[in-house]
Amino acid sequence: MKNALLVYRKGETNIGDYIQSLAAKQFFESVDIEVCREELNRIKEPVKLVMNGWFMHEPKNWPPSKNVFPKYVSFHITNHAKDTMLTKEAIAHFRRFEPIGCRDHFTKNILNKYGIKSYFSGCLTLTLKKEDYVIDGISSGIIFSDILFHKNDDFTKKSVLKRIRNPHKIVINLFRKKRENFYKKQKTKHIISKLIPKEIIRKSKKISNQNFKLKTHKEKFDEGERLLSIYASAKLVVTSRIHVALPCLAFGTPVIFIRPNRDIERFDGIIDLFHAFTIEDILNTPKEELQKKFLQFSKANKKLHIPLAEQLKKDVCIFTEQ
Repeated sequence: MKNALLVYRKGETNIGDYIQSLAAKQFFESVDIEVCREELNRIKEPVKLVMNGWFMHEPKNWPPSKNVFPKYVSFHITNHAKDTMLTKEAIAHFRRFEPIGCRDHFTKNILNKYGIKSYFSGCLTLTLKKEDYVIDGISSGIIFSDILFHKNDDFTKKSVLKRIRNPHKIVINLFRKKRENFYKKQKTKHIISKLIPKEIIRKSKKISNQNFKLKTHKEKFDEGERLLSIYASAKLVVTSRIHVALPCLAFGTPVIFIRPNRDIERFDGIIDLFHAFTIEDILNTPKEELQKKFLQFSKANKKLHIPLAEQLKKDVCIFTEQ
């Protein structure tokens, strides 16, 4: 049986997905084949696969082929995909490979509702090793990564032909988008300046877990390793991406999480592992009190993730060594 590793749809820009695959890769002595998350129903030969992460853009392709022998840990079903991914056939698949380790309580509760044994496992990126990524003697300083930032992948735009047929809409949508982006940036700037002391903002460097330029899976894995090296050697990281914050917990890098108001089911249980602020916390709390708490949080992380990481290591090692 071949050892398989998840890769993602053509044009995927979220390097956080590749960081999750790097977390799985460390448990295999070698990887024989890469398989696309969206096309697991097409696998023609037996593969052993750690099934961690966010599922999925193409729920109609679920469940996986019977040639896939998975280990379910850190598994997340999206809210929009849950009904399509829980057909009779899919439920039988889950029951065959239960218990299902879930990245969040939202997914665990859905599976339990269908009588599928499941538990909260946390995320496999909690098992990443700092020594694999840190560069001795180099500090990344203070890192701001995608704070309250999200740019949807460009898969739903109308064709060029349709845009030509409606040229007036191009102009209208352009102005509307620019206005929305302006107000969003102003709101984000206000939130950051209220929460974070000026001196920390001044010393910070901005990076992103999203990259629209990279084309191949290798380029994206390389970028994931580069980003992990930055997080491993940072003094402090502030982010709204869980696959920035979770590796920071693994590395012992102080991290502060600002929770966006979208897709909040993804954070159910996970957010308890971080020092975190919601937008409501920031808007409704006096600035002096906020910044005092921010500085306190910036000194050290919580330790709640440690037993989850240890159990994940044991479970996945047993699977990959079979």
